[in-house]
Amino acid sequence: MAATKKKKDITKTEAWDMADWDYAGIIADDRMPLLSEPLRGQERIDTMKEILGGCPEYYPAMFDIGQTHIILGGDTEAKKWFDKCFKIIKEHFSKKDLIDAYGKMCEFLKPVFRYELALEYYKILSELETKKNRKADAYDGMAYCYVMLDSIDKAIEVQQKVLELDKSARSYSITGWQLMIKGDIEKAEDALKKAVKLDKKDEYAKNNLDICRLMKKQGIKTWNDYLLRKPDYDYLGELEDAEDEELLDKADEYVRHHNVCKLEAFKSGLLKNPGYTLAEKHDIYITIKYILKFIHDLNEDGWFLYDNASTVNLFFKEIMHKFIFKTGDIDDKIFNDVYTALLEFYKFLRKNGLVSGSEYKDLEKNMLGLKSELREKMLRYNEVRHNDDYSEEEKEEIRDELFEGDHELLFL
Repeated sequence: MAATKKKKDITKTEAWDMADWDYAGIIADDRMPLLSEPLRGQERIDTMKEILGGCPEYYPAMFDIGQTHIILGGDTEAKKWFDKCFKIIKEHFSKKDLIDAYGKMCEFLKPVFRYELALEYYKILSELETKKNRKADAYDGMAYCYVMLDSIDKAIEVQQKVLELDKSARSYSITGWQLMIKGDIEKAEDALKKAVKLDKKDEYAKNNLDICRLMKKQGIKTWNDYLLRKPDYDYLGELEDAEDEELLDKADEYVRHHNVCKLEAFKSGLLKNPGYTLAEKHDIYITIKYILKFIHDLNEDGWFLYDNASTVNLFFKEIMHKFIFKTGDIDDKIFNDVYTALLEFYKFLRKNGLVSGSEYKDLEKNMLGLKSELREKMLRYNEVRHNDDYSEEEKEEIRDELFEGDHELLFL
């Protein structure tokens, strides 16, 4: 029998050490940018290619290039770099290193909405893994990707493989969640009861069971219907009027959960929207989360429900004045992303009956009517913001003129 060929340790070379040193410096600058902005976009890609010029097998730089292409929307090019990277790890490193690389890549791809590519890598991961719990994790990742790709039957099918390997509270809880998405409330309740029985301290399982029972009681058919339920203003009003600290905390939690639900429903709808690339969808989602949280924090009582388009419309100019003032790196892209995100979000809520047609039209008309004026103010303040030729007093005079005093507002 021929002896197994020992893999060459490519990390024990001067070229690898130099590449590692250069790459570590870039990562350090990413985490603590003291003298300059972190490398981004094409400049980052070019720098990584320079590192690879000295050490063509330095796979961390390949991963970095691929991830940067993903952020820029170049998914096809990104996959080429990822596959090169996996090939090098497979040839020169251990199986554990390869498994870890696929796992880390999947965790990167999910938050940026690349569920199809993550699914492809999870499938490979499920074949590589030999330990039951790790294989179950790979199947769990596959099932989640299928959910996000609107293939719930396939997700439930894969989730059964998870349960064959891991009959934990978490696995049953996720199964229950998937069944709620499908609209099979009875089976969902059974799965969630098992989850709670297995771990009575599992808050995720207990919360899902409470939601399932609420859906059953109120005749809510699917998870999406639950996410898009209308606010219970009577209940919230009772909590708000109370002086009891515990009830006020309940009001805070009600608003938080209500808003999270609307964002989750919007994300699901956005993923199905053919009008945007995946990179654009990700930007829209990140932006809507940020700007709605920004508006929420400007409400003195902290009880801003995200489906309240009237509040956004009423205070839109003040909100944008404050946003431009507070956002030090605002540019045309960020400005336009805010417009796109808000209009898409409230258009989605209008389609689902949470915002009336007239409310949406009024908001759209107001926003578009102010767009040119607000953009000019943004550009003007950007000229002044970091310009040391202006004294602080002069800057404040300009701020007062541009923002009409709104930049000093603590609350709307």
